[in-house]
Amino acid sequence: MMRLLIAALLVALVGGPAPATAQEITLKLSHFVPPVAPPHATFLAPWAAKVEKESGGRLKVQIYPSMQLGGTPPQLVDQIKDGVVDIGWTVVGYTAGRFPKTEVMEMPFLHTNALGTTLALQDYFEKHLQD
Repeated sequence: MMRLLIAALLVALVGGPAPATAQEITLKLSHFVPPVAPPHATFLAPWAAKVEKESGGRLKVQIYPSMQLGGTPPQLVDQIKDGVVDIGWTVVGYTAGRFPKTEVMEMPFLHTNALGTTLALQDYFEKHLQD
């Protein structure tokens, strides 16, 4: 689901070819893990670099790891909603009851491997989370 939200954001912001004087946009991304943690080091930071490269420098993603902008992990969704940040990375378990349709994906012992879990979540999204 996060991949679809990010893709939609990029399509909306990048659109088609930009004029030579295109405005540079910096998006703020906040998350709760330290910069040395695998989600930051192997996914978020490389993704931010790819966004900048593929947008020709028009889009930049400024990352705030370890809740540097304040708050707690359960508050990340509200920080996005309130405009404190543009993008947040969190886990559904930190917002118990807020996204009940996706909480099923956090049941213990449900996951056997990352690829299978990702494919299952994508299938579940397409069938049950379109609203």
